[in-house]
Amino acid sequence: MLHTRRGQCRLTIAAGLFAAGARALALDASDVLVYSFGPVHVRPQIAVSGRYDDNIFFQGNKSLPGVRPEDDFITIISPGVKLQLGRTEGNHILFGYQMDQSFYAQHGDEDHLDHLLSLNTRLEGNRLSLEGSDSVQFLTGILGGGFGLTATGQGVDRTAFLDRYRLEYDLSQKISAYVEGSHDATDYESGSTLYDGRNLRGTGGFAFKITPKIRLFGEGYYGRDTVDPNRPFNPADPSSINGPDLDIVGGFLGVSGDFHPKLSGSVKVGYESRSFTDSSTDDGSPVVESSLTGRINDRTTAVLSYSRHSSVSVQAPGQSYASDVVAASLRRVLSPDGKLVVSLGGNFQNDEYEDFGAFGGRHDKAYRANFALIYNIQLWLSTSVVYEFEKYVSNASTIIDYDVNRITLRVSVGY
Repeated sequence: MLHTRRGQCRLTIAAGLFAAGARALALDASDVLVYSFGPVHVRPQIAVSGRYDDNIFFQGNKSLPGVRPEDDFITIISPGVKLQLGRTEGNHILFGYQMDQSFYAQHGDEDHLDHLLSLNTRLEGNRLSLEGSDSVQFLTGILGGGFGLTATGQGVDRTAFLDRYRLEYDLSQKISAYVEGSHDATDYESGSTLYDGRNLRGTGGFAFKITPKIRLFGEGYYGRDTVDPNRPFNPADPSSINGPDLDIVGGFLGVSGDFHPKLSGSVKVGYESRSFTDSSTDDGSPVVESSLTGRINDRTTAVLSYSRHSSVSVQAPGQSYASDVVAASLRRVLSPDGKLVVSLGGNFQNDEYEDFGAFGGRHDKAYRANFALIYNIQLWLSTSVVYEFEKYVSNASTIIDYDVNRITLRVSVGY
């Protein structure tokens, strides 16, 4: 009861602060929420969320004996700041920082603090253009999603990196060449049974405009996936043994642009070959990346996407799996002034492991759905209520099957 009252008290205090802030900001929000230092614009932000989660430890039918799903109410306070140089629709550099402090009403030991940093860059000249994005996340919360961590209270400190850059040069009005580089990595805390994972990929390609708004492109890429253990080497401990790296070589052919006044997107299909550096396996398969956006009418937009790619498991060295993901979303503006918006979405993910190794023949499925109602009271003030559902199923006895339902009420201030 004490923990519950503590959570309710925090949310009440936060709501009071928002109400007082809203009255003050009503005078002139831009004076408080936008600061300019020469060409740099600084935009402070803050959000408060109250979330009910009916399975905070991702427990289910294959949990430890006597362990059952536990629910909780979580208060999340999220201050942050955005720095902008240039115009969003033109050349710019955007930096963002957000801190998420989570308080659990009944499980105070699970309180945790996350930090999220991002950088977005766009520079474009007469012929040469550069686009890039970087993000770093310092996370400490509970892991779900088939990681096989069965004990309650299994929070794992981890740092996630994601960097992508694309440099393109226009050889003529219709032909261009480009190179891309990407880096994706997760570093888990020392002592974890999970492996640190890193993916590096380099891509080279060309594009040809068949119409002013549609272009064909072809590209080839090379990548390497690596995993490293987080425990001192011990022959009796499989999670301390370093596994081989995975080399990936592949290519795509595709088309992108505005296919119709109401349909735009990109579709690319290709093939990749995969081989571990210890020559234990050599395999290949089709790969797909596609996303289509349809404008049904002036108020309704739909998005459909599908991807197929391969990854290395962070649970077992020398083991890879193929992942298929289908996603769809629908967004509808409900009010004539555009302030009330509803969105509906979901995705299905299917992961199939190769027929050898510790997880030989493993097959995981994840089902996710979400519904959101958003009311933009002002440009700088918005509220939302979101429902999320997730179901995870695996044929591996060491992986937990679970269902999660979440309901989140969020209030945010900031441009």
